[in-house]
Amino acid sequence: MKVLASLRKQTKSGISTWTFVHDAEMKVFYAVGGEDLKLIPANDRGHLREIYNNFIGYGYTRKLSHATPCKQKLADPWQSELPLELQHELAAL
Repeated sequence: MKVLASLRKQTKSGISTWTFVHDAEMKVFYAVGGEDLKLIPANDRGHLREIYNNFIGYGYTRKLSHATPCKQKLADPWQSELPLELQHELAAL
């Protein structure tokens, strides 16, 4: 079994992931995933590519993007007794 690609999408209930697979031993192509874990069989590699492109049309991507990156506030280095290196290590936690 070989994973050809994976797509992800942020949903209200979490992250929906679809994996596109080729099993050479069984000679089958399929997509598996979703929030309720479904299987979509494909006739061949071209059909699997069509399914893949459909999911891209539904808003799935190869990597999840963070619309608003989280910003961590660092303490004012002049008001802390800790060395700057330790302040950065604490902020990374």
